[in-house]
Amino acid sequence: MVETRKQTWKVKGMKILEQLPLWNHAAIRVLDVRRSIVQSGESVLQFRLPASAFIYVVIGEAKILIDRNEYVVDHCFVCHAGKGATLDIVQVAEKIDYYIIYYKAAMVLPCRRDLLSMFENNNPFQIQYGLVPSYPLSLLTKVEQIYKQWQLGEQLEKFHVRALFHQFVYEMLQQLHNNGKAFVKQPDIVSQSIRYMEEHFASPISLEDLASALHCSTRQLQRAFKEKLRMGPIEYLIQVRMDHAQAMLVNTNVSLKSIAESVGYGDSYYFSRAFKKYSGVAPIYFRHNSRINPFKLSRKSIGTRDLLSYSVDDDNHYRIRNEGAYKMNRSSKPLLAVSLMLSLMLFLGACSTGSGTTTRESSQPTSQTNTVTPSASAEQAAQQSYPVVIKTLKGDFTLEQRPERIAVLDTQFVDHLVALSEQPAGSVTADGDSADFPSYLTDKLKDVKLLGTRDEPNLEAIVAMAPDFIICTEFQEKIYDSLTKIAPTVMLDRNEDWRDTLITFGKIVGNEQEATLAVDAYKQKIDKLKAELALKLNGESVALIRPRDDGIRVHTPSHRTAAILHQDLGLVAPEQVKQEKDTAYHISLEALPDVGADHYFLLKNDMFKSLVEEYEKTEVWKSIDAVKQNKVYTVDTTLWIAYYGPIAINLVVDQIAETLLGAT
Repeated sequence: MVETRKQTWKVKGMKILEQLPLWNHAAIRVLDVRRSIVQSGESVLQFRLPASAFIYVVIGEAKILIDRNEYVVDHCFVCHAGKGATLDIVQVAEKIDYYIIYYKAAMVLPCRRDLLSMFENNNPFQIQYGLVPSYPLSLLTKVEQIYKQWQLGEQLEKFHVRALFHQFVYEMLQQLHNNGKAFVKQPDIVSQSIRYMEEHFASPISLEDLASALHCSTRQLQRAFKEKLRMGPIEYLIQVRMDHAQAMLVNTNVSLKSIAESVGYGDSYYFSRAFKKYSGVAPIYFRHNSRINPFKLSRKSIGTRDLLSYSVDDDNHYRIRNEGAYKMNRSSKPLLAVSLMLSLMLFLGACSTGSGTTTRESSQPTSQTNTVTPSASAEQAAQQSYPVVIKTLKGDFTLEQRPERIAVLDTQFVDHLVALSEQPAGSVTADGDSADFPSYLTDKLKDVKLLGTRDEPNLEAIVAMAPDFIICTEFQEKIYDSLTKIAPTVMLDRNEDWRDTLITFGKIVGNEQEATLAVDAYKQKIDKLKAELALKLNGESVALIRPRDDGIRVHTPSHRTAAILHQDLGLVAPEQVKQEKDTAYHISLEALPDVGADHYFLLKNDMFKSLVEEYEKTEVWKSIDAVKQNKVYTVDTTLWIAYYGPIAINLVVDQIAETLLGAT
């Protein structure tokens, strides 16, 4: 049993009378009044309070837990808890009859700075405590009147409820101040945050969302997490999401896109990058290897959860692994035509070499095989670099000879090939853009067959173009087996640094030297610009933002395109952006001014063009300092995001230099 002791009620050292200015200044509204009974032997479990609340127990014997803080109830008792707290009523020995009064308190602006500071650091509307009242009948009378008037439902009676509620609070505070027996607990916002994350991890959650849900400041929330778990709340949220994603990768065949959406990532690219950063390997590699040898890949466990009193319900994990898989699986279309074409190609290629090589038999007559032409000599010289070993997400792949008809299933790989004076025979297109390929590549491409989009490649079109080599990414894991039946296939990590990918492409096409020269030239270029930009901007901050349907995506320095700004060119990121651990985070339009960048690069494409235009018409947008000073620069999303290759990267760097320096 919790020891009772007589005390003057304090919250973080603040006496009850010092709180009165907050109660006097705040706008207080009663939201609901309810009465409930819990019979002997029954219980109330894990009920999350939708608002701040007073709980008045009229009679009964039981234990009440508020965020696992235990209070022993022996007849009359009153509790208070803030929004988001979890209520349990257990071990009911005698029927519990209780009232709940939900209310909301908000600070009315303008107000004195000391009141705002007090509200932030010693919020009486969120504090948790239990009280054995000295004069229970006086409080009970007020509660019964409040409940009776609320049940009438008329506006005048609800106005009366507001007055009665103030009387109830006055009576309770007076008893606390004089001789009440109170058990005061600060709200455990870390435990509350974790519960909120476990329940809402599939939805976009920002630090501001968490703070708002728990009725605290972002600074309080970050400080509490750092003190208790030695990590920030968003970092913990990423762990929660990755934990669920790992379970789905191992236990289901759901596509990466669906898994990404189910754990709160609107774009599978950001999910894959975050997963690799958390687990050390790409998601498709994790799935493949964990099934072959489940003990080979040790999951990065969320060990810090053991430090908390809260634990995740096993039933919750079961629902995610089983029911969730069925909800997210899409109905697959019959692939009869593709199967027939694959069978035909396999029959025709029965005499060719295995799927691990690209060797072909010559169709030239024997009498001509010794004829050497200049082009033949060049080809022979190129073939001297083979065989080469390509590191892929499916393991090492030995390429016996130079492929001639390459199909690429990610738009950024088109850029890599063109940079090496090559081009694909077929390619997918970029999502969210009306053109097949951006203008900077169209004059360099000839007769490139369209193969669908990155997320939905067209197998029929791939078969029809008859490739001798296919390059895909983890996004095509679902059709990987089908691709290998069409032609030798390698799976590359889409999120790998473009410089490393370019070297890999150099090996594939027998031109690794040109790839190395391109990487060296880029380094020289950015080293020069980095010094010029530092001198020109003198510490002014730059942010990369991308309006989407679910809000505005702010890219952090760890994002591969934002890394050009902040890592390659050394541009300063705003403090709020630097604090985020993920590659990007979502905010509402109203929160954009809080980012506080001196310059913004605004990503826009055909898909979200109208949305951007709507944002630009709002008063919030017009109030941003960077907008007023014409320091918001619109750039093409497809070029900056989808085409992560050497040509696009150099064009992006040129645009940055031209924008911020006035010349390339």
